[in-house]
Amino acid sequence: MKIRSAFIFITLLLIQVQGYSQRPAAGNWLTMQVPVQLNAHWQIHTDFNYRTLGNSVYSLQELHRLGLRYIFNTHWNTAIGGAVVYSRTSYSKENNEFAKEFRVWEEFNYKTPISNSLGFQARIRTEDRCFSATGSNAAYHAFRYRIKLQLQQQIAAKLSILIANEYMQQHAHNSWSFDQNRYIINGIYLMNKKTQIQAGYMRLQWPQHSAQNIMMLSFQKTISFYAEQ
Repeated sequence: MKIRSAFIFITLLLIQVQGYSQRPAAGNWLTMQVPVQLNAHWQIHTDFNYRTLGNSVYSLQELHRLGLRYIFNTHWNTAIGGAVVYSRTSYSKENNEFAKEFRVWEEFNYKTPISNSLGFQARIRTEDRCFSATGSNAAYHAFRYRIKLQLQQQIAAKLSILIANEYMQQHAHNSWSFDQNRYIINGIYLMNKKTQIQAGYMRLQWPQHSAQNIMMLSFQKTISFYAEQ
């Protein structure tokens, strides 16, 4: 009985340790976007992201993105900018080391209406990623491309539903590999012409069949410095 009890205790201890060392099965992503519209063609892109360690309030990742967008017309726009990312180097809340990453990103966006209430949008984004050295890893560089396709269906005057899929491939350490795939469904509430709230769910698929269930909440407020026609 003593041997059996000891075996059960060690097994439970290993499961607990494994729970802290593996990627959490869930998480929460909070985003604030404040685009600044300078005129009909130029916009400053800003967004701030806080991503939690599991369902706790502890930070797993913080991302601050800044860029400049040029709007060609109602269908096409492009942007370029930089981002600073701080990511916890393990999935234990006792670990307070964060890896620093700097990104240079570029993107092209295309959107078009399919009907009076349904719209389609596609985005291609590339990212040059520079990771600083940490206590366990040397500094390195990676290149990632991302392809996102989405549909947005208006269901009421101020309410829409968005479904999207974003696929990512990355080149690092002299080889290409699958990075992640995001399956998204969001509800969008338009508070007014320049303010909206999004809330929804994302199934985040990682390599080796690992996946996370992410709850998302986003607030967007557009600041405009010109009188729209």
